Amino acid sequence: MRHHRWFVVGVVFGLLFAALSSPRRRRRRRRRRLSSALNGSACVAGTGWRDLAHVPRLATLQDINSDIPASIQTGPRDALVLLPKNQQGISSCEEVDVVVAQASPGRCLVVGETRYPAYRVTRHERFEEEWRPIARIREAKQRMPSDSTRKRARTLEVRLLAKLDAVLAELEPVVADAARFADPAYAATISSRGAVLVMCINAGNLDLLMNFVLSTECARIPARDNLVVFAADVDVRDALAAAGVRAFRHTALGDFRGDAARNYGDHQFVEMMWLKITCVFLVNHLGYDALFQDADLVWWRNPWPYFAARPDLDSFWMDDGARTSRFAPHFPNTGFYLIRANPRTNLFTTQLLGSYSTVLAWQSHQALVSQLLAEAHALYGLTLKILAKEEFPSGKQLHHNRPLFDKIHAKTFVPYCFHMCWTAGKADKLKFLKQEGLWPNECRPRRLDCAFRALGPSIVLVFRLRILGEDLHRSPRTQLCEVVVVVDVHRVLLPESGLES
Repeated sequence: MRHHRWFVVGVVFGLLFAALSSPRRRRRRRRRRLSSALNGSACVAGTGWRDLAHVPRLATLQDINSDIPASIQTGPRDALVLLPKNQQGISSCEEVDVVVAQASPGRCLVVGETRYPAYRVTRHERFEEEWRPIARIREAKQRMPSDSTRKRARTLEVRLLAKLDAVLAELEPVVADAARFADPAYAATISSRGAVLVMCINAGNLDLLMNFVLSTECARIPARDNLVVFAADVDVRDALAAAGVRAFRHTALGDFRGDAARNYGDHQFVEMMWLKITCVFLVNHLGYDALFQDADLVWWRNPWPYFAARPDLDSFWMDDGARTSRFAPHFPNTGFYLIRANPRTNLFTTQLLGSYSTVLAWQSHQALVSQLLAEAHALYGLTLKILAKEEFPSGKQLHHNRPLFDKIHAKTFVPYCFHMCWTAGKADKLKFLKQEGLWPNECRPRRLDCAFRALGPSIVLVFRLRILGEDLHRSPRTQLCEVVVVVDVHRVLLPESGLES
């Protein structure tokens, strides 16, 4: 009975104490515990670390590297930080090693400490009673190159490397001439030999390239004089020369005659990837910064001053928009990027050149670049910035961010450029470019006025469907006009429309 009485007394005192204690004081103590940087010492006992801290994940990653946008760093609210001895928080660390992993059912993460760290995350899968290593990316297209694939890549690589000195010697004056017209703001910030705009093209995409040239002329951006185009064959080189565009062609680069790719990743698409690799490799090895872009772009503002503001960076990459393991962790788009010439990018472009068999096997230049870029960033400190998707929009933004393009059409916001990617093939590119009013190469005088004014009296445009005796638009769905620049100071002839100016 006595024990029961004392039990009742204890309960009553406990209730009185709980009622009289301040709720605000209890909440303050709870917040203080949650915000503590040192809250996991028991979890790391026996390891080389002293404590475990919870930190805001996104804010911490942005503080470490703000050149990787928050939009591609999706994940949970918090992150874990392992703190070594004598460190009270992440702000007192002299070095931070970042591991970005995935917490999914059945997947565990082992973090071990050693004197010689690996700086790589390896994957292992349980097989019966053993752990076996598995590939970092497990997608059907990430297959190993076949014998025939390796032979095809080796043939192209040997052909180029056997004549590399001759190719560089022939290319150097072409690039040097284009570099004379580099943007002054950008040229004032560089330590390389100069900077050029680089493209590669086959016959099937000549109209897209000339559409880009017209966009720069309309925006009064002097891009054409700074442009070097690597031509897929002799006829394309001659067509570009007739159009007043500086072109380069060498037999050691191979011959890639053909139309535009019908679908993303098809044979024609992948074959042209060799030219995409080699043109940047060659310009970089000559010591020039290279702004590479595909043909399906339009410019609204000059991007060179934007790059000039960050001379500390090795490279800039458009955000592709895709969020798949193939392009993780940075998701760069290889249709618009700047690479400065230095030893780090020299090694990077050399690795790309020697990996063309993987491009053929994966049917993607971008998938390989994504992996090698992440490796170069981690292995030898190649720096990169992923460009803001609003200022440098791609096809992903066109399809998924209509309010942005409404502002563009209303001229309340002007991005630097637009890349018409995220399409199945050439037909879709033309369809969406026309839809957005970005295809000025149709035979309509109202679409041509801007181009005529911008190009000035010394050159004019002749629009025609046939060039070099070959119809480049075999599909009835794409019966649009080619652009050829000719010297004629007196009149502009538009044969399809029957109009003269």
